[in-house]
Amino acid sequence: MTKIMNSTVTSIADMLMPMVAPVRNDQGIDTIELVAKYKTFKSMVIAMGLKIKPVPKNNPIHEKIADEVKEDTTKRLKTEDFKPIVERIDLPKVQGKGHDKPMYISIIRNTPYLFGVATHHKKAKDSFCKVIFAGLHQPTKNISSDSMKIISRFLKRKAFKLHRFDIATDTTDHRTLGYQSKGAFKDDLMPYSKYGVIPKGSTLYINSLNHPRINTVLYYDKYQKQRNQQKKEKIGEELRGWKRLEVVITFDVTKRENKGFTDYIEGLNFVDDLYEFADIARLIGIKSYDRDYLEYQINSLLDNRTMNNHESKRQFNSVESLERFRQSDFRRYVLAI
Repeated sequence: MTKIMNSTVTSIADMLMPMVAPVRNDQGIDTIELVAKYKTFKSMVIAMGLKIKPVPKNNPIHEKIADEVKEDTTKRLKTEDFKPIVERIDLPKVQGKGHDKPMYISIIRNTPYLFGVATHHKKAKDSFCKVIFAGLHQPTKNISSDSMKIISRFLKRKAFKLHRFDIATDTTDHRTLGYQSKGAFKDDLMPYSKYGVIPKGSTLYINSLNHPRINTVLYYDKYQKQRNQQKKEKIGEELRGWKRLEVVITFDVTKRENKGFTDYIEGLNFVDDLYEFADIARLIGIKSYDRDYLEYQINSLLDNRTMNNHESKRQFNSVESLERFRQSDFRRYVLAI
């Protein structure tokens, strides 16, 4: 674990954003996606005093949904009444600090996948929605504890089925990623890469895996991504080797055994998937990483009392919050790996 090099440093963001320390090799949850009945979800949103608003058409998420619609072979989008709809809920920020991560919940409706879910349950086409919590593992941004508490309330609903779960680990790797490194990456990642590797910019994807839950493996240049997508964020040369490994785990939301986020986290499948992640990381060349932040995330989402100290009440991902968690005897959950 990276040592704090200045006693005035108060956050992971502060450590990285005038570049006083190298990338932390922490593992964490980056994205969680649920499928829920839209009416049930909306009722919960209203009861919590939150507001749903439309997402502008220039948001990149619309392009991703358009790609999904193009790839749909069932042609379930036949009428103007069922164009994809994208909405969001803005979540609280950390007050009084820079480098805030704009946290929000994305809500997607009227897509081919959701029509399939509705057909399975013999419901109207527009009955279901995807609920997406993204950017949960961003070491250069401040994340509000209030945001995490709101997210945890949705995750605890057993009626909201777990559809996608992303685990990410940051590392320092000065290799250039892209088309030229595709062959070496495929060789290194065997047997996971048996069905091929897809290069896209500075990202290498494995989209076809013979695994019941692991859907995608991607290894990408996080430094370049931050520079290209976060124009206002100052990313210095010290982080040029910043790479990220992400493993995307997906679930069938129509299965009875899918009982939501908490059931998966507390079950053996999650432990098995973490072992698979460790194997993939080893093949890539990531020699070690720390699971403290992952365990802190899980404990906080399962039991908000994990955040009941002075610093973490304000900012979830501060250095002090994580250090207090390490020293605390309170554990709602212990990683069995």
